[in-house]
Amino acid sequence: MTMKGSDFSGLFGRLVVGGVLLYAGFMKAVGPSAEFAAAIAAYKILPSAWVTPLALGLPYVEMWVGLFVLTGFYTRRAALAAAALFILFVLTLASARVRGIDLASCGCFGSDTLSPRYTLILDTALLALSVMVYRLSKYVRPWSLDQALQ
Repeated sequence: MTMKGSDFSGLFGRLVVGGVLLYAGFMKAVGPSAEFAAAIAAYKILPSAWVTPLALGLPYVEMWVGLFVLTGFYTRRAALAAAALFILFVLTLASARVRGIDLASCGCFGSDTLSPRYTLILDTALLALSVMVYRLSKYVRPWSLDQALQ
């Protein structure tokens, strides 16, 4: 089987996007949920009743989407879900910056902290990679579960 450049690009995008989502979700899932809930509350967007359920559920959504993207399982839908997550993250971070909310940490990687400014750049790049994976997944790619199950 001959590999094309787009095959390598798609695989690279899947590995990066899926790997980051898996890592971020895992770090939040194994850490204290109260810490992540406090990070969510600091954005001052959601009603307080929604903060804890989101803090408990979002890490698992990230891990599932990351696993699907990484393995190339329902790649097109998983890449679209990843793009939707990154749009949500970018809009949330941008909203906090526009409203002048000074966040000590974005809460994105659990106890591993990254400044919100750098996270905004990272999330924008991951959004672009997710869109690339979505576009390239129009056709079944090598090294994916989609191909193995075809």
